[in-house]
Amino acid sequence: MSSVEEKRAANLAKKEEERKAKNQEIAERKRAMADGRAADKSAKESAEEEQAKKRAETEAKRAENIKAKEEGRKKAAPPSNVKSSKYSKKDVLELKSVFDGYDESKDGKVSLKEFSAQLNRNKKQVAVGVKSTREERRAAEGISLADLGESVFHEMDVDGSGEVTFNELLKLMYPYATATELEVMLSWVAPEPEPEPEPEPELTATQKAELKQMFNLYDKDKSGLITKAELTQALIKTGLDKAEIKEIFDSADSSGDQAINLEEFIGLMESTGMYTR
Repeated sequence: MSSVEEKRAANLAKKEEERKAKNQEIAERKRAMADGRAADKSAKESAEEEQAKKRAETEAKRAENIKAKEEGRKKAAPPSNVKSSKYSKKDVLELKSVFDGYDESKDGKVSLKEFSAQLNRNKKQVAVGVKSTREERRAAEGISLADLGESVFHEMDVDGSGEVTFNELLKLMYPYATATELEVMLSWVAPEPEPEPEPEPELTATQKAELKQMFNLYDKDKSGLITKAELTQALIKTGLDKAEIKEIFDSADSSGDQAINLEEFIGLMESTGMYTR
């Protein structure tokens, strides 16, 4: 091979190497750019995911706050079945106090006599020689509520019964109150219900055993009942006469069958005070 061809082959080989190197460089640059784009995309997606997570958390907190406020509102609001009144409870209680002052018989009703008597007691009298204000003198000279007592009373006595109830007075003082509001106002002044009586305590096992033993001693024929004759035989020795024993027997024989059973006997002994529950 001539030197010219060798040079030419060397140049071609060099150019091929340069081309390959350039192509490799371009390929690496493209890979780097692709990696960069992928990294940017991943970072963007991560940022978007983080923002979406934050939005979800914010929405969840908002929903919790709304739920908490709604529950608080429901707790603060009176139940739907609870009745209420827009009028002042204090005013109604004061009105009831005034009404009770007129209700001398304390039967929950005010008669015309009670109403007039109380008005006359409340009427201010200006005595001669006693220092008084101009307003007091003018009130004494003019017509007082006591002078109009009967007409005022009949105005309150809606049902014409001759007596005024507090319900009628409420209707006069609160003409625009609904039936429910009147019911609520009456409940404010209603007397407290009396407490349920406490259940009587049971006799102890020892007391029951003693009474049963005593019952068996009186029950001579072991019939499970004490007859009048058996009770008389037992008590005549205590100094009681037959009339007194008969009275005791009759009071104990609640069933009226002319015999005392164990339950009646226990009741009899309790009535003596010897045995208490």
